[in-house]
Amino acid sequence: MRFVYSFFAVVLMVSASFAQGSPPGGQNVEADKLYNEGNSLFRAGNYSGAIEKYKAALAVAKDYKYYYQLGVSYKNSRQTDQAIASLEESVKAKADFAAGYHALGGAYQGAGSYDKSIEAFKQAVKYNPSYSPSKKGIEEAYAGKIQELADAGRYEDAATMSDEALGTYKDNPKLYLLAARVYNRLEQPEKAITAARDAMNIKTRGAKGAEYFEMGMGYKKLRNWSEARKAFNEARKDPQYARNAQYELDGMKGR
Repeated sequence: MRFVYSFFAVVLMVSASFAQGSPPGGQNVEADKLYNEGNSLFRAGNYSGAIEKYKAALAVAKDYKYYYQLGVSYKNSRQTDQAIASLEESVKAKADFAAGYHALGGAYQGAGSYDKSIEAFKQAVKYNPSYSPSKKGIEEAYAGKIQELADAGRYEDAATMSDEALGTYKDNPKLYLLAARVYNRLEQPEKAITAARDAMNIKTRGAKGAEYFEMGMGYKKLRNWSEARKAFNEARKDPQYARNAQYELDGMKGR
């Protein structure tokens, strides 16, 4: 998948804080003991062992932190479906659990369920407005959804999603680049050029071949050959776009 937000480090950090803290507030000593044993295995990177301990704890008592740690252990073991199921139980058990929604958003995104991912990350921000990783997660989930719609040829829907995303997240160059691609395919070159330029202005590092290429395509559609040529010449400096840009330049010879 092209746009999958890497939330592993953030989830691991939150999980480690649970794993090192005091046991959940329940009075069941047996469940607490199993939970803490699972935490020790989790910290050691033994996720399969931790999974068994957390499942055993849940068999004795239900607690949102048990579900959370189980879900993250599944996620770290690349068992996405099981991770989603456990994290869903975690936020059911504690409806304002921001870290649980954040982890759930990442798991949904890893499964390609971008709509659910967006909503989960939004819930995380709702309950922890200052949590910037969840805000970034929303942006990446939007990007994934826009790309998915474009890949399916649903350009009108992709444009609607782009407009929705950029209405709130105005400093993400990836979203502007995706919008430029979609607008070009919808034969809206002026909007494509503007979006590509915005992407370049915001982007602070890395090659800008993709942005220049979309700008060139926009100018080509407008039959502004001189500006198109300038853009494609810039795109050609990026090895990833050199061949495509040269192809476009060759096709404009004599114009």
